[in-house]
This record gives sequence, C-alpha cells and structure tokens, in this order.
Amino acid sequence: MKLSKTLLTLTIIVSCVSMIQAQKIVQFSEYKIYKNEYGHTKIRIEPHTRNTDIGADASKYQKSSNVYGVLICYSINGEKKAKLLDMTYKLKNKGYYEYGLSFSSNSKVGSVSVTYFNMVDDPESKWPKKGDCF
Repeated sequence: MKLSKTLLTLTIIVSCVSMIQAQKIVQFSEYKIYKNEYGHTKIRIEPHTRNTDIGADASKYQKSSNVYGVLICYSINGEKKAKLLDMTYKLKNKGYYEYGLSFSSNSKVGSVSVTYFNMVDDPESKWPKKGDCF
C-alpha cells in the first residue's frame, strides 16, 4: 500500500514537471474540418510531436504569442479566403487551435489548405503570405 502511494506521488510529480518544462511543437496532426452543433464549419489543429530537449531556447517557446503560426487558405461558396493566424495562445492554454471557417450552416466550405510555420525559428521573410494561397 505504501509503495503504491509513493509510486502515485512520483508519477504526479513527474507529470507536473514535464508539463511545466518548455516544449517545442515540431509537427502537427492532420487538421480536422467539422460542423459544430450550430452548423458552423470549423477547423481544429492539434500538435502531434513535441520536443522537450530545446536547451537554451526554452524561454522562446514559453511565450503566449508569436511562436506558432498558420496560413489557412479556403473558399466559401466559391469565394477565396486566406487567414494568417497566430495559434500560440490557444495551443498553450487549450492544447489545440480551433478557427471558424464559416458561421452559416448553408455555406459550402471547400479547397482547404493549411501551412504551418514557426514564428520564432523562421525569419519573417520566410513566413507564408496570404498571396501564396491563390
């Protein structure tokens, strides 16, 4: 009994330390497009692979903004759209990023493409531009 309590306590401590440690997202899962209960079309992006061995760069990845960016290209009822967004805050606080593509249940969303970029590691001149969509 005492051993199981000790193991449980140790597991909790290790979990907390690993959550506090800075992590760099190095790969994202395949994004998901879905309609919510109101008929709105949303895209959900989740991290797939994280690297905790980032050494001296740790503080750069603990920020709440300007770390992980995304360019989402799509069309609504044939009209082309492009959104350049900062996902950092939601990834850090929720563990995923969600964005509303359409807020009408009658809208047809199509031709979705997603480009991820690291706002810390990549110089701004290398970030994707909205014009890259079309």
